[in-house]
Amino acid sequence: MAASEKPSATKSVLRDVRMVLGEMFGGGKLDAKQEVSVEVLFGLLGMLSRADGVVSDIEANFTNELMEELNLSTFARKIATEAFSRGSHKKLDINTELARFLQSFPLGSSEVDRIYESLLRMAAVDGTIRRGERMFLELVTKGLGYAPGDLDIRLKKAFPA
Repeated sequence: MAASEKPSATKSVLRDVRMVLGEMFGGGKLDAKQEVSVEVLFGLLGMLSRADGVVSDIEANFTNELMEELNLSTFARKIATEAFSRGSHKKLDINTELARFLQSFPLGSSEVDRIYESLLRMAAVDGTIRRGERMFLELVTKGLGYAPGDLDIRLKKAFPA
């Protein structure tokens, strides 16, 4: 993918994620479940962005634009930013974060599918899945109750030919 194509590709991915997650957040005060969703989503996005060793500009921009697209309040942005930072600095445990999320949202729920889809789209935003990202996504796939083959099926959808 050419560098000039990346911003429009990022916008397209953000539009898709907005459709996937938009109904979870409104822009006002977060309830307890929404706060967990923001913390876990952005913490996992931070972990994923660092999984290949470096948080790229594309990944950072994706995360910032996602906050914008989700119309997060100032308070929610602070929570999201802090969670992303903890995740990207390896101060979170993937299994603990997934367990926190699953306490509020059961396996198979639309919320679980939304967070999974968001992580897949973040991984795909730069046009490639690196080894560390793949390993992270395999852990998430298992932790969220998906079959191992689901990861490849969904990644193929994230990378349209």
